Amino acid sequence: MADKAWKAFERRVAKSLGTVRTPLSGISSRHTSSDTLHPDLYVECKMRKRSLVHTLFTLASKQAKVERKIPVMAMHVARSHTTIAIIDWDFFLQLWHTHTNWPLGRLDDERSDP
Repeated sequence: MADKAWKAFERRVAKSLGTVRTPLSGISSRHTSSDTLHPDLYVECKMRKRSLVHTLFTLASKQAKVERKIPVMAMHVARSHTTIAIIDWDFFLQLWHTHTNWPLGRLDDERSDP
């Protein structure tokens, strides 16, 4: 029986970081509540049919490509102490690889999981 799409997505994300999906990921896990067993990154994977954030980032990415720039979306909620940066996953992997010298992976290297 094939994995559910969200489990396969978690596996691809983990693999792109050189690690594996957390067994029983989330609150049920005895390892971590992160979706991967990465030693340094806490990764929360979300897979949706639609997302306003994804749509907005896609629009910004198209304009950034026209202007030959790297798309970054900064998002802040009023009265919050946190601002988040939304970037393309492959760009994040390039940054992570440069920072840590981890092997460079890609989210879409292999659609099939071991």
